[in-house]
Amino acid sequence: MHIVEIPEADIKVYFPEHLGECSKEQYINMCRLLFKNMTDEISYEELKTHAVYYLMNMKRVDGGVIEIENKKLENVLLLSELAEGFFEKVPEENQKKIKLYFINNPIYKITAFRDYYGPSDEFNNVKFGEYVDALGYYADFNQTKELHYLKMLTATFYREKKPFYKRFGKSYMTDSRINYSSERSSMICYKLRFLNVGVFYGFYLLFASFQKYLTTAKLYVQGVEIDVSVLYKDFGLGSNFKSSLPGIGIRSIQYTLAESGIFGSLEDLRQIPLWEVFIRLYDIRKRDLDAYEQLKSNPTNVANN
Repeated sequence: MHIVEIPEADIKVYFPEHLGECSKEQYINMCRLLFKNMTDEISYEELKTHAVYYLMNMKRVDGGVIEIENKKLENVLLLSELAEGFFEKVPEENQKKIKLYFINNPIYKITAFRDYYGPSDEFNNVKFGEYVDALGYYADFNQTKELHYLKMLTATFYREKKPFYKRFGKSYMTDSRINYSSERSSMICYKLRFLNVGVFYGFYLLFASFQKYLTTAKLYVQGVEIDVSVLYKDFGLGSNFKSSLPGIGIRSIQYTLAESGIFGSLEDLRQIPLWEVFIRLYDIRKRDLDAYEQLKSNPTNVANN
């Protein structure tokens, strides 16, 4: 956090250094500005200036005196440089992008006539099926930039609490929300349609940050650290053949796991906690890598292959 002090007015204000430090209200307002910048409604400089007012809970008041107004503008422009910290340079793309290094959900609860609850921090209470469906909407928005996919991405994760739910202790398998159903997502999307666009884009950025986190994530399973990032690395195993037809990504993995029956039927699999499935995928990946290394260490096998 940056600390901004105005001694004359005896004011001390905390200015977040990145999205992960924002309160819920600050986060939604910042994400609304980011969306407007992404859609070219406001410039990058305008975004930073508006950010000062939102992040410092300020309102613009015209005092009528030109000298005073110029001084105010000068101070706001100076403070707007603090908003630079929300971004990082991407050299290969020659542009700045919002920093995405947070996996805590700043918008855990949203209200649209009733309360809807989203994923917990680190997506610990998410089921595999909702993640698979959400990944599709996430990819669709990246491709088209259509607001509908942002809304469907959010509606996939947000739903009501279970009736009479009580939480005893903390567990990644504990979920206060009703069970996920892809059929209900469109209905929930309709109910959320009038929410601030900052909510939808804010959840998109959280999901994007989670996707980034997965490429470096480490878990502890029975006291042993496992590196989930191996699922996203190309080790060049075996043949260099590449199909001329597009793949279907994680849906292919979903169908393969369902065919194996390891988690039961397809519907059973879709209700399994996401991290349980990732642990299983890690185990499969580890076996493949171990088998390949064993093959390479045996000269006879290498010669025959």
